[in-house]
Amino acid sequence: MYKVNDVVMYRRNVCKVVGLSETGAGGEAIYDLVPYDTPDGSVRMQVPVSNKGGHLRSLITKKEIRDLIKKTPSVQCLDSKPANMKSQYANLLKSDSLQDLICIIKTSYLRNKARADQHKKLASIDDEYLHKAEKYLYDELSVALDMTYDQSKAYFNKEVEKASRS
Repeated sequence: MYKVNDVVMYRRNVCKVVGLSETGAGGEAIYDLVPYDTPDGSVRMQVPVSNKGGHLRSLITKKEIRDLIKKTPSVQCLDSKPANMKSQYANLLKSDSLQDLICIIKTSYLRNKARADQHKKLASIDDEYLHKAEKYLYDELSVALDMTYDQSKAYFNKEVEKASRS
């Protein structure tokens, strides 16, 4: 069970637990969450403590980040079939897995690079999902590593490059 002031992930949002309460109807215990990027409390979410939907989890740890970095070079890209890329990306984005975000990032980056190398216009779907996946991944890493978004992105990419060489 999380406590007030714990930082958690709800779906793809880094949130702070700001309270525990009960719903009026069934008396079910709920967490009051505030997204980390709106600390003024203007946005609040209520999530059952039972977490029946399975979308509430602890923030990634530094050890888990190191493990993720080691696994990143072996994360497989999606099959590149333009007709269903959007649905493939959307399905991965719905999961709570950071490896799925890395799959989106790798796939869209490589597809865009191939198009650029052929002097073609970048695919808007790839670009859109690349930015979404990066935002979700680096938002979580920046909080876990106590870095800015840009610092966490640079750190992660540098460490993945090192891992790829070993």
